[in-house]
Amino acid sequence: MTLCMAWIRSIGGIRELVIATDSRLRFGCAWDCGPKVFSTPRSDLAIAFAGDTLYAYPLILHLIATIQHHSKLRSRAMDLFELRGHAVRIFSHLHKLISDLPKGQAQADEPDTRFILAGYSWKKKRFVVWTIRYESYLHRFTFSPLTQKPNSGLTHIGMTGDYVSDAKALLARKLKEKGKLKGKELVDESLDFEPLEVLRDMIRSGKYNRIGGAPQIFKVYEHMNCEPYAVYWPNRKSGKVALLGRPLLPYEVSQRLVLDPDALTTHIEISKNMKSKISKEVQPAEFRADSIFTSEDIG
Repeated sequence: MTLCMAWIRSIGGIRELVIATDSRLRFGCAWDCGPKVFSTPRSDLAIAFAGDTLYAYPLILHLIATIQHHSKLRSRAMDLFELRGHAVRIFSHLHKLISDLPKGQAQADEPDTRFILAGYSWKKKRFVVWTIRYESYLHRFTFSPLTQKPNSGLTHIGMTGDYVSDAKALLARKLKEKGKLKGKELVDESLDFEPLEVLRDMIRSGKYNRIGGAPQIFKVYEHMNCEPYAVYWPNRKSGKVALLGRPLLPYEVSQRLVLDPDALTTHIEISKNMKSKISKEVQPAEFRADSIFTSEDIG
């Protein structure tokens, strides 16, 4: 299962969309490296899921393939608002294709899977976040936008999955401690990494057994590009880095910025070879920052 969230982060006059989840998959045991946030062949959105992987992975992969093989979807000529409806129809159609059901079962099980589709709309000139879920009474998938409830205080964040009520309560408490939430109103409508701090703390607490592993983080920018962030996990002192849920092997070096989950600062990782060169004061022109790892790293 999963706790998945998306919010609009405002810092220094810059706005960006952040999507974050945990990494735990459950199937009678826990596997804390399951990919849950995905980019697509177009660079203005990401999709994340919570729930049953039986449905989540095929549906997401079909959506990615649909975008890859349609020129207007791939080039972003078709805006996210057009893609949203297409995605929901694809999901619903695929669900109807389930066949060879167990004896006595008239229709396929209802998908216990929810999605967050989030990105930047060039037509609306704003970030958009939708949750997608299966509605049993309609027998199809539907979408709903990030709610803008008056006086809710948390109008710029969407959550789905497990422990949402707890996460929202912890987020409200954290915002009040920082003086960002007065009553039910968010001061300056500004969120930083507070939702990520809540996710981090819930994972570390060990009290929520349906979530675990390293946080997975994606950012979508107003220049219509999205980037994953690696993270030091369980902390920077460990020296261990995870990218989209997978702990990197000892010889791997992340080419993505690495987030310190406590200081909430980003860092650039360099290989052992490069560190050696730097220590010998080799000229920057000799550095090879374009390689993930080298033959010497592998041994």
